Amino acid sequence: MVKKLLFLLFCISISHFVMSQNETWHVEISLNDRLILPFFIEEENRKNGVLIYSVKNGDEKIPLDFKALKNDTIQLSFKEMSSHLKIIYTDSNHFLGYWINERKASQYPISGMRGDYKRFESTTATSSKKIHSSYEVLFGRAKDAWPAIGLFKQHGDELTGTFLTETGDYRYLEGNVFGDHLYLSCFDGAHAFVFTAKIFGDSLSGRFYSGSNYKIDWSGIKNETAEIGDPNKLTYLVDTSYDLAKTKFKSLVMGNRKIKFQNRALTILQIMGSWCPNCLDETNYFKALHQKYKGRGLQIIALGFESQKSTRKRRKHLKRFKEKASIPYPVYLAGNASKKEASKVFSMLNGISSFPTTLFVNQKGDIIHVHTGFYGPGTGIYYERYKKETQAIIEKSLGKKN
Repeated sequence: MVKKLLFLLFCISISHFVMSQNETWHVEISLNDRLILPFFIEEENRKNGVLIYSVKNGDEKIPLDFKALKNDTIQLSFKEMSSHLKIIYTDSNHFLGYWINERKASQYPISGMRGDYKRFESTTATSSKKIHSSYEVLFGRAKDAWPAIGLFKQHGDELTGTFLTETGDYRYLEGNVFGDHLYLSCFDGAHAFVFTAKIFGDSLSGRFYSGSNYKIDWSGIKNETAEIGDPNKLTYLVDTSYDLAKTKFKSLVMGNRKIKFQNRALTILQIMGSWCPNCLDETNYFKALHQKYKGRGLQIIALGFESQKSTRKRRKHLKRFKEKASIPYPVYLAGNASKKEASKVFSMLNGISSFPTTLFVNQKGDIIHVHTGFYGPGTGIYYERYKKETQAIIEKSLGKKN
């Protein structure tokens, strides 16, 4: 009885700080001594008294699991990622804490303020320059550079968008334009991205930061018809003598199992990792495909390449991901989180250059199509184009409805 009373008093103490109606918290992660990543946490108080938290990046809202700890402390966990925020309220409008990335065994200080703030703040009063909707972008310099398309929407000094590369996208970015500088960031529990750039007329010149250590220069020039490599042609067969039906993958529950293609008009093999938010975006789309086409002979199987040191830990982590993401189709442990290892498993291809990569396989075990990367919902028309192309392949393979 005493324990129940103490827990009730604790919940009341927590609610003193957080019980409010649809509030926004401006949060900053200190990635290193010089780099700050800002993002928003939205707090919604439902009519039944339940608090709902989510991380906001532009049009994206990522739901968080709430857990009350002690001493005015709460934990907000990303449902599918091995990552959480530990928050300690210092008063009703401020908190301190840490972002803890369990997969990398790292933590970063965070601080939050309740209120309607800009994502990035500026002390300058100069008007914001105009950002175009599409740029031809190059990350890096010389022979190691890679192309991308910058897609942006600007409303006053507010900016949203993403970068589309040959192997995927940088998801939902949100930020601001102040004078002749732009600032964008994204935080999803796994990715911690910051983009900065100076505006020179129709050109951009900036730097991209990922996490606490990685950084690279980038440049862009206005181009409404910018193009990059076709993701349907980047990965292809180099050995036609393969027998995919003999390849064994480690099951989450059982021992090694062969994938059966017989009696299936089409199998989608999803080469992915639970640590990859783009793979989660793809998984959410594949869940809808599975629901729509499973009765007509479509089989979807996820092949996870995981980062944990032991097979036991990888299997445990992937099983947890399957449960948290409510994946209705089989998920197998295929190896370590390495494009090099994935390339060895699928040696009949020219290589695996991206997680995710998707193989479309007929009932004979023949690979009939390969798609590299994934254009997520943050890419707009590119996402819609991808869905249309994918559905066309499925419809052609499954044939007419009975």
